[in-house]
Amino acid sequence: MIRLIELNEDNWTGYAALSVDESQKRFLADNTGILARGYVYRDCRARILGIEADGTPAGLVMVRDLDEDPACYDLQQFMVDARFQGRGYGSEALALILAELEKERRYGCVEVCVNRAAAAALRVYEKAGFEDTGYTDPDLPDSLVLAYRFRDAEDGIRTAEVEDPDEKRRIAREVLESLTDWFGVEESREAYIAGSADLPFFAAYAGEETAGFLCLKETGEATAEIHVMGVKAACHRRGAGRRLFELAKVYAKRAGYLFLQVKTVRMGCYEEYDGTNRFYRSLGFREFEVFPELWDEANPCQIYVMAL
Repeated sequence: MIRLIELNEDNWTGYAALSVDESQKRFLADNTGILARGYVYRDCRARILGIEADGTPAGLVMVRDLDEDPACYDLQQFMVDARFQGRGYGSEALALILAELEKERRYGCVEVCVNRAAAAALRVYEKAGFEDTGYTDPDLPDSLVLAYRFRDAEDGIRTAEVEDPDEKRRIAREVLESLTDWFGVEESREAYIAGSADLPFFAAYAGEETAGFLCLKETGEATAEIHVMGVKAACHRRGAGRRLFELAKVYAKRAGYLFLQVKTVRMGCYEEYDGTNRFYRSLGFREFEVFPELWDEANPCQIYVMAL
């Protein structure tokens, strides 16, 4: 029987001695390194869990909180000792891990970064329900970022297209005025609010409250742009942004557009915009070009694109 156990001063040495097959060592740290990561990431609620098979140490995994946008549980260094591979223990342990995290439900999804060459690991994750996010970590270009989304993680969020111009302006004002870290320049904010009335407009709701919105704008015969998008801070990490994007993407494809683009401040300039960059990348956008002075030198414009 497979079970998960918390490591402590009495049992950790049995897990530190475990090792994967020689061909897999390039994909993982050794177990001492995994234990060390648990200490390094302790401020992110890092937990090192032992995988026990009928009372015998068989594997190890680390889970930590990732509060960057999109926030999630971050699964790292999931290993099963070479002697226990091929018995389904990895799949069983992964199911237990996902069940525990779903019960806690601090976040709506679990992410893991897997080397493209680790075919066996990819099969385990895909069988469990993980999907490719389309995002590539610049520091790990040979790896895929996979995500497992809890089935009802987005319950309570609904989306709809809005057609009334006054309602569009009302929603845009309510949301943008709550997000001054991103929309703090009044002149620009008012321009977004006024312009929203004439654009395809999609809103997200949490119960009866407005959660966020997204506007599309045609920038070329074949291209539409996410002109402005915002989700209230209280509704972050609930899937509202992703749901808005999915609705807008369907609209754009039906309207005959071949590409979507979006502009934001280049990664590495401001922490809040770094989260925005990660969010767009997680949706499948790819870097196209940076215009250093389109806005101003302090805010280099990063353009992302996506084929529909």
